[in-house]
Amino acid sequence: MDDVLQRIGVRRVINAVGPATRLGGIAPDIEVVEAMRSAVSYPVRIDELMSASGHHLARLLGVPAVYITAGAAAGLALGTAVAIARGDSGLADSLPRTEAPHGILIQAAHRDPYDRAVEVGGGRLVAVGYPEGTHLGELERSLTDDVVAVLHRPGRPGNGASLREVARVAHERGKLVLVDAAVHVPPADRLAALLDDGADLVAMSGGKAFGGPQASGLLCGAPELVSLVGRFHQDMDERATTWPLPSGDATPPRHGVGRIAKVGREQVAGLVVAVERYLEGRSTWLDRGRAELDIAEETLVRAGVPVRRERLHSLDVDILEVTARGDPDVFIHRLRDRAVPVFVGESEVWRGVLTLNPMGLLAGDGRMLAEAIVEVRG
Repeated sequence: MDDVLQRIGVRRVINAVGPATRLGGIAPDIEVVEAMRSAVSYPVRIDELMSASGHHLARLLGVPAVYITAGAAAGLALGTAVAIARGDSGLADSLPRTEAPHGILIQAAHRDPYDRAVEVGGGRLVAVGYPEGTHLGELERSLTDDVVAVLHRPGRPGNGASLREVARVAHERGKLVLVDAAVHVPPADRLAALLDDGADLVAMSGGKAFGGPQASGLLCGAPELVSLVGRFHQDMDERATTWPLPSGDATPPRHGVGRIAKVGREQVAGLVVAVERYLEGRSTWLDRGRAELDIAEETLVRAGVPVRRERLHSLDVDILEVTARGDPDVFIHRLRDRAVPVFVGESEVWRGVLTLNPMGLLAGDGRMLAEAIVEVRG
């Protein structure tokens, strides 16, 4: 079989970072890949595909409604557009620039670089409180007329307001609550808990623990909101006379702000199969990665490199144990300069460790990963 990536000069790497987009994410189960291949065999109506896939996944996940997106960030952008414009075609056409209310509140401790997705959708992000925490009263008095929603990220540190508290005060003032659950869901029971606590729309990744295509995600929540997502995302007919106008619409919207994050039928089919396999307990890709990490751990310990499992499924390697002068940058660059480049997690360098995550490991990677660390260590 022709390996097009190698043919055009792209090297394979060992990915011990995890489902990072910059490293191509995970390698899905073959059944997911086959579903993607099958889906491009013939054309379909995309609005029909999005509706059918959404109903199917909503039934499987036990949630009111689902819309498949091009990742969790795309879900946040689309959710923001829905919060601002709702069913108003004129407002939809004005995004991302609008004079209509478009403020999105967020607790200061919940900030992260993916906040830009809200701005892409037309929102103006307003941080409330301080990194160590936000008082509910601070959030409550910030719910002004220019605010349309609150963005919440579960599991963040600090003395912040809970989702249930946020939803209560937001809903009392007619504001929506968007939840970024990209790294929080699955497991699926967490999704039900978020909706029970008052989330109106929850954005999740399809290419992480669900094991779907890297460029896929899910936006779940209230049917009356999810049903509006397509008008910000799908391409629209040019003629109003042949566009199926919902009741009360005078004219269809133009191509929406979410058009930059369109989803192909191959992503939809792949994610549907991945979620089915995950919920049925038939996913194998993560078990493969965990087995490879076990091999890496055994090889490192045998070579005298101490490792520890302080987080679920991941290994920590002490920087001082593998670098002559405790310089992680030199060590990381040497790993990357190998014939088969090796990438390790750097997010915990500040506390003196490198992390090894199994989610992107393929068969044979565990031993190669460990041997590379031992050789570079010297």
